[in-house]
Amino acid sequence: MGSSAGGMEMRRELILTIDDDALVRNAYARILEQGGFRVIQADDGASGMAHFREHRPDAVLLDLRMPGLDGLEVLAALVARAPETPVVISSGTEQIADVVQALRRGAWDYVTKPIEDPVLLRRAMERALEKSRLLKENREYAERLASALEELRADEQAARQLQFQLLPEDGLSVGDVLCHRRLFPSHLLSGDFLDYFFFGDRFLGFYLADVAGHGSASALVTIILSTLVGNYRDAYAARGDDTIRRPTHLLTQLDADLAGRRLDKHITMFYGVLDCGSGELVYGNAGAFPYPFLCQPADGPSLSGDVRQLECSGRPLNLAGRAGFGSGEARLEPGARLFIASDGVLELGAPGSHEERCRRLAVLARDAGGIDDISLALALDDATTLTDDVALLLIERGRR
Repeated sequence: MGSSAGGMEMRRELILTIDDDALVRNAYARILEQGGFRVIQADDGASGMAHFREHRPDAVLLDLRMPGLDGLEVLAALVARAPETPVVISSGTEQIADVVQALRRGAWDYVTKPIEDPVLLRRAMERALEKSRLLKENREYAERLASALEELRADEQAARQLQFQLLPEDGLSVGDVLCHRRLFPSHLLSGDFLDYFFFGDRFLGFYLADVAGHGSASALVTIILSTLVGNYRDAYAARGDDTIRRPTHLLTQLDADLAGRRLDKHITMFYGVLDCGSGELVYGNAGAFPYPFLCQPADGPSLSGDVRQLECSGRPLNLAGRAGFGSGEARLEPGARLFIASDGVLELGAPGSHEERCRRLAVLARDAGGIDDISLALALDDATTLTDDVALLLIERGRR
């Protein structure tokens, strides 16, 4: 039992040879050292295990037939203790059944003795060490990836919390105007966003935006958009800048703001301003579809009321082109409601053309008792698996 060293430059890998035949052990040591390996030797299974615990070699060359603790028992102990350490079996040609058993129990390779070609032993050890290195790199990569994914999940959870904190209060009311909203992301974060806010003495500003794509990149753009709109609200309060009151002008300014930030996402957006006193509505559209549903109250108790879509096309924000933004005016009579949904809603419910789906939405917008009834009819809840984000906005003007 002892150590051997060759005269050439040593490699980093340390090999433990375990064999009760001193001549064989020494021959193995010379062959491996000539290949640049460092070698330590053990003359039986018990001392081999002791050397392994002390030196933690990079690989083991193990004889199958030894007195006392035999090779298969040593192999089982090594595999249990250090499954990533290669164990190459050394056996006579008459021990092929034992070799098969050893390979089944975790041996990495085998060589037959006597060794007729030293290169075969060195190559077997190099193959085993290369495989071990790759497995270790894969494991370390998987661990780093798992850690990175965990950090990403934590970041996404924080971003989700921020995004939902930016949403307006559900059920916000001023005077006889009541606002409700729902947001159902297809991923942890939503590429859809909506907001409503009162400003001035009587105005309600509101929008629903849909950023192209899904996930964190699109959600980040919704936060940027919310910040930009907030800047124009502040400008109105601070110096009377009326951009926030003029829908198409606001869309034009937002388009320029987004282009200046060199974002690679386009955004569809419907923005409206409601005079809560008179019910007069002005709006602008940057490619949002389906168009909002305006449901006027019935003229009598037996009538179901009128529903129409506020049709106006327009170019999405941050999308090159000469087309402008759609615009229009309407009036919400006392008892009227305005229902706006992102295009993800068109993927819900029974199949059909866009026109058929829009007709069903019109009936739902008119007849549903409220936004929860709309969500229920569309089978939307926090557990729903969606292929696209869905945002819902319902604005109702009460009867006086």
